[in-house]
Amino acid sequence: MLKLNNLQKVYRTSEVETTALDSIDINIDDGEFVAIMGPSGCGKSTLLNIVGMLDNPSSGAYYFKDEDIASYSEAQLAFLRKSNIGFIFQSFNLIDELSVEENVGLGLLYHSDVSSSQRKQRVTESLEKMKIAHRAKHMPSQLSGGQQQRVAVARALVAEPALILADEPTGNLDSRHGEEVMGLLKDLNNEGATIVMVTHSESHASYASRNIQLFDGRIVEQQASRAM
Repeated sequence: MLKLNNLQKVYRTSEVETTALDSIDINIDDGEFVAIMGPSGCGKSTLLNIVGMLDNPSSGAYYFKDEDIASYSEAQLAFLRKSNIGFIFQSFNLIDELSVEENVGLGLLYHSDVSSSQRKQRVTESLEKMKIAHRAKHMPSQLSGGQQQRVAVARALVAEPALILADEPTGNLDSRHGEEVMGLLKDLNNEGATIVMVTHSESHASYASRNIQLFDGRIVEQQASRAM
């Protein structure tokens, strides 16, 4: 699915140079569930942003489906991103003024090849998969935190992405709803989805098949997790 070779990310100002990622080498295969862990400020979010094509590396190679995309233009990256990647965020990022089904439909906003009838069908199927279809006409403010995250996962799935990136997907949830969301992600992985997740929780990292530990922008450990 993706391969990072000697990836570096350096932020520079007129006075300071900060290395966020240093000599990162990662291979992620189709169907893997990988958890990225480490203390705050270790480079987890920077790594996820580069994998998600929201940021560019300073140097090194990034192969996505065997294509080196490290030097792609913003337009090329945007096309690859919308065609292949679904995002799940800690803060849900739902639009309060839109209904549940309208929020999920945003995942198809830039897919001009999807007809109106196909869009409606995909939204319904995605909501049903997340067991939240009965709330399709509701507004986000009428949902619990766990329900809102189900909607966010449905939005990430609606375009049928090859890769799902989850940035602290349980960070704003209580323990019960957090476990529910992790169970949903595990089910998606069991169905074949490739997932890369940033988390602080060792318990939630155990849902993944592999854990990658970062410290000061470098990988200090990679190991198979005690998968649940």
